[in-house]
Amino acid sequence: MANSFFEKINYSACNEDSESERKALRLNFDDTVLCITGSGARPLDLLIDNPKKIISVDFNVTQNHLLALKIAAYQSLNYAEFRSFIGLENKFSRKDLYTKLSHLLTIETKNYWDKNFNLIENGLLYCGTWERFLRMMAKAAFFRKKGIEKLMASETLEIQQEYWAKKWDNTIWKSFLKLVSNRFLWTKIIREPGALLIPQEFDVYEYMHSRMNHLAKNHLLRTNHFANLLFYGEYKPDCILPLHLREEHFESIKSQVHKIEIISDSLLNVLDDKELTKSITAYSLSDFSSYANTEMYHEIWTKIIQHSANNTKFCERFFLVKRQPEILHHQIKRDYLLEKQLSDQDLTAIYTFCVGKLSK
Repeated sequence: MANSFFEKINYSACNEDSESERKALRLNFDDTVLCITGSGARPLDLLIDNPKKIISVDFNVTQNHLLALKIAAYQSLNYAEFRSFIGLENKFSRKDLYTKLSHLLTIETKNYWDKNFNLIENGLLYCGTWERFLRMMAKAAFFRKKGIEKLMASETLEIQQEYWAKKWDNTIWKSFLKLVSNRFLWTKIIREPGALLIPQEFDVYEYMHSRMNHLAKNHLLRTNHFANLLFYGEYKPDCILPLHLREEHFESIKSQVHKIEIISDSLLNVLDDKELTKSITAYSLSDFSSYANTEMYHEIWTKIIQHSANNTKFCERFFLVKRQPEILHHQIKRDYLLEKQLSDQDLTAIYTFCVGKLSK
């Protein structure tokens, strides 16, 4: 089905804080890391630590088309042009910039973007299903525009915390959270397949309310890139951009994008390639548990363990589906202290973590 979840771009900006992966994996020039492609932000962010190679895997080929396009943009453009092409500014013609870089794309990827150039023209960063949903929510919240501006104008955590407690965390906000936490919305309207895996006993609203309170109490929202997406649907000028979008990292990433190998396949199939997996020293798995039932989840971990050397590093995120893989896989040695630190410090606030090393 052409409009199915895994045949369209669902994530295009940065919905995670890759500083957490960097702290968990501590990559160096000897590391080959397998990661989930997603929006492409993760593999690009991980290049900052100069690993030997990044194997970027996604079952959804359109997400890989997005990463390939971003890689071509790094290779062909200067930073000012890149900002316009990616959707941060409008100083250059995106059509002209696409013409400048499209020769670097594979035939399949070029055909995809030729047919879907409107996604580039309208701002590549915000073309995903999730990003468009956030933009729609931001427009629907026009009646709270002044409140959002007041909240996001807070210059200190103390001012923000006071405004959040006294003005923001009210019936309107709680009703909105209940709406976006509604399972019917995610399973029937947005058709997010991962929503079907959330345990019935898990209170999505209470979890999201708690984590949003944590976000507001511990992170300055006006500079937080995840908060900018949540409340504005885009990155505003005061926002501290995700790592790979910052000017100070542009040249370093530009010189290393050739290290990324893109694979469009299931994680299970990729893990069956022993020649490929024997070189992997680190796994950045995002929240793959959100899309894997219990049997598949443990099968993936079984293959990771079978094909990995001792002390292989891993970082997995948990969103609404929480797992304990170490119960069935004793080789998984979790660093619970680091996990707590990452959960507390991660700029998105919505994830918990499973990080550590394999002991074989």
